[in-house]
Amino acid sequence: MPTSNAIRILYMEDDAGLARLFKKKLERAGFSIDLAPDGETGLIMAAAARYDVIAVDQNMPVYDGLAIIRRLADRGPLPPTIMITGSGNEQIAIEAMKLGASDYIVKDGDGRYLELLPTVIEQVLVKERLIRERHEAILSLQQVNRNLSLLNRVGQELTASLDLQKIATTLLQAVTETIGAEGSSVWLKTDRPEKGLICQAAYHRSHPTTPIKLHLRPGQGIAGWVSEQGQSVTITSATDDPRFAPEIDRETKCHTESLLAVPISARGTVIGTLEVINKIGGCFNADDRALVETLAASAAIAIDNARLVEALRHQTAELQARNEELDAFAHTVAHDLKTPLGPVIGLADLLARFRATMSEEAVNDSLETIARSSHKMDEIINELLLLATIRDTDIETEMLDMLSLVAEVRQRLAHIFDQKQVQVILPAHWPMAIGYGPWIEEVWANYLSNAIKYGGNPPRVEIGGKRQTNGMVRYWVRDNGDGLTAAEQARLFTPFTQIKRTKAGGHGLGLSIVHRIIEKLGGEVGIESRGIPGLGCTFYFTLPAAPELVSLEPLQEALTVY
Repeated sequence: MPTSNAIRILYMEDDAGLARLFKKKLERAGFSIDLAPDGETGLIMAAAARYDVIAVDQNMPVYDGLAIIRRLADRGPLPPTIMITGSGNEQIAIEAMKLGASDYIVKDGDGRYLELLPTVIEQVLVKERLIRERHEAILSLQQVNRNLSLLNRVGQELTASLDLQKIATTLLQAVTETIGAEGSSVWLKTDRPEKGLICQAAYHRSHPTTPIKLHLRPGQGIAGWVSEQGQSVTITSATDDPRFAPEIDRETKCHTESLLAVPISARGTVIGTLEVINKIGGCFNADDRALVETLAASAAIAIDNARLVEALRHQTAELQARNEELDAFAHTVAHDLKTPLGPVIGLADLLARFRATMSEEAVNDSLETIARSSHKMDEIINELLLLATIRDTDIETEMLDMLSLVAEVRQRLAHIFDQKQVQVILPAHWPMAIGYGPWIEEVWANYLSNAIKYGGNPPRVEIGGKRQTNGMVRYWVRDNGDGLTAAEQARLFTPFTQIKRTKAGGHGLGLSIVHRIIEKLGGEVGIESRGIPGLGCTFYFTLPAAPELVSLEPLQEALTVY
């Protein structure tokens, strides 16, 4: 009796007696047999079910064996087919073989051909298997050749570029199209590993390749896990995996189903993750994983080289800038320190030589001048030290209480506010930002002291803040002085430069400090002025906005006069 997984055979035979003998013989051999009384019925049965072998008798009404084979071949690849002919019909059998039949057998009068059928069928199946395996081997070899060609081409493109974005674009397009996936992305570690991963670029068949502002904390998401563990993963259902980060799908408006992620390693260190999502028409397999890992290895070298070159360019530019600053620094020390140092040296020499003949009042005046000049030099030195250390100082940012910071500056500058009878306008509400309190206090101190120093008579200073649509908060100080020309504005924040304003002097360091502080905190500084007396200047700076907009009660109501 045939089993449930027995070889299925369809036999088309109009002689019912021979058909029964065929069926009985082959079922004893373990085959499963379906009989068709004619060619027309046989064609219908062949279209309705899958058969491992089709046996066709040549001499049937309506459709003979050759006609049946032709019609089967017209439908697509011909299944293993055996032509059964009468004695003397070998030429027909040969014709059947030309049409694609696998073998033929000649009927004999005493039925001995039935004894040969099981062997012939087994041979046909073996032949079919060998043909199929050979075809699959050829396809596999062709795919290997295509992959090698791809790897060679992509490898050359990657190593030929030192542009990190171009490298990422080339990699993502190659891996997505070759694997047959919907999209892919490159995640790279920053220069500070504790900051996690940033998405260098993402590619989707329906979208262009662009850098996108996505960030993963260390170990967050599957990309973060792969980067931390240094292991490749293949996931059939990403949303069911506890490591999956759904917020990335929400940001990119993608729907991740299946996923393949491999580490990107350079010089023995994992520098990122290459992620491929949603293989079209199937699941990611071992061959896909091997290919993606090979592409990631090629890309790692190019990415590492690009980063090294970029770091070298940055260091070169920074070194050049520092050399220029050093020259300017020397100029500042030589000139700005010389101004208060001159009276100290002169008066000290005077006291040393003529102290005995000088009146007490003259001595006291000289000592007071020496003290003032010394304090001025100390102030300049402290500002120079602050300016020099900002760039390399690591700080922890936090939500800022601008109300308290401005109040603290008000206390520091109380003598100037009282002396100048400064009118200050405060905002009704303060938008909240992220920064470093001690530094931002220095920013307010510089802006406010300049607004008073170069303001009108009496000085009128307006302070404000507004949250921007780009995720930043803009704060400003507006004075009522003479303003600045466009040329003066252009060089105002340059380190160790000083704009000569008529009402007061200065040593030109304050705004340089402001610039470096805000730049370090991820913001920008600037000035708005029409250069018209009385309209003054508006100095502003920006900081990253706090997660939620929070308002504090103002120090006093708006239009408060100090």
